[in-house]
Amino acid sequence: MATPIDIVTIEMIKPSYPTPLHLRNLCSSFLDQIAPSIHFHIILYYEAYPSDNGSHNYEKTSLKLKRSLSEALVTYYPLAGRIRDTCWVDCNDAGAEYLEARFADIQLSDVIEKCVPERLEKYVPMVPRGGEDIPLSVQVNFFGCGGAAVGLCISHKVTDATNDTKSEPFIKPCFGSMTSRFPPTDFPLFLPPPPGATPANIVTKRYVFDEPKLATLKNLVAEINPTRVEAVIAFIWKNFIDAVIIRDKNKAKNTLFAAKLVVDIRSRASPPFPKNFFGNACARALAMTMEKETDSRKAKGEYTYHDLAINLRDAIRKIDVDYVKRMEDGHNFLKYLSTSEENDPCFKDGRITLETCGFSSWCRLPLYDVADYGWGKPVWVSPVAIPVKNMIVLLDTKTGNGIEAWVNMLKEDIALIDTNYHLISSLMP
Repeated sequence: MATPIDIVTIEMIKPSYPTPLHLRNLCSSFLDQIAPSIHFHIILYYEAYPSDNGSHNYEKTSLKLKRSLSEALVTYYPLAGRIRDTCWVDCNDAGAEYLEARFADIQLSDVIEKCVPERLEKYVPMVPRGGEDIPLSVQVNFFGCGGAAVGLCISHKVTDATNDTKSEPFIKPCFGSMTSRFPPTDFPLFLPPPPGATPANIVTKRYVFDEPKLATLKNLVAEINPTRVEAVIAFIWKNFIDAVIIRDKNKAKNTLFAAKLVVDIRSRASPPFPKNFFGNACARALAMTMEKETDSRKAKGEYTYHDLAINLRDAIRKIDVDYVKRMEDGHNFLKYLSTSEENDPCFKDGRITLETCGFSSWCRLPLYDVADYGWGKPVWVSPVAIPVKNMIVLLDTKTGNGIEAWVNMLKEDIALIDTNYHLISSLMP
């Protein structure tokens, strides 16, 4: 039975000091324009204060959190503004949305140890209640044990996940610094339409790849020395392709399988982005393969995995200095995208089916190090279930040595991943 949500507070938290008038209008860059019109979600889980002694002063904690948020918004003032179409942010100090919820009958340990991805969305605003033009919505959840979870809902039109965690403390963020280099365009944006109706049988599963599992996967393609992220993506992509083939062998022969990975371009640009840059700085690596290319090696699964890992590595390497330079001319870059293989007319007339897996990696982001709100470091960090077919989010385990993969997929497709995930141990030396 669903647990009722007891929302005790809904209010707007404004910056503790007004934003100067000359900073009022923040022009979006081309990179902000092509960012998806979605909010992304992060939940940080904290144990109770050691000094609480069973007595939890929620009101005192709440006041402290709101004061801290108000002070932070002075520095991160765009998050207290309002998004105006795709061109700019009105930094009008309207405020970030703040919600507070109580779950007196729930223990933090149960949430973490008995994790059900689809049930986590009650701990974070999936969209701001005050409207989708709000860049930041925060929900603070207090549990009966005194533990807490802080759910963040952040507009991708203002920032990507890298900004929110990677900036070093005490370095003032720089807003709008790349607008002249990546100027906005009024060209009709060639962007995929928003997701349509969500299939009812999409499920979300969390897979933890510990060090031994990662070592086994990497060893299958040792000659290219894959990263941890490349190894996990290749594993998931391979199993998805196999699941589609099993489901409909004939259709699979006319299917182009694609893996899209969001790539941070900050270090791939020349000159590089400012260290304190705040905004969107992502490109999408696209790896593709046809079922017929892997069929001849189907008898030896590791070779199929090998092909996909190399394919993925090549796609990531294409996001280089020259690629980023091309992105600086937004108008022509969008024309270039419109001629890519995935937009070939053969997909529109049905001759070839396109099956895509989308991957977003939060690995190497110091989520467990910088997110200290006075409770110490979080004991766990998680995304939420995403009702988008074939969307996968990767993030580090708390130790930093493993990877959690949150896979959103059709029930019949995720079943093969489930089976082979548990078989990885049998491949270990």
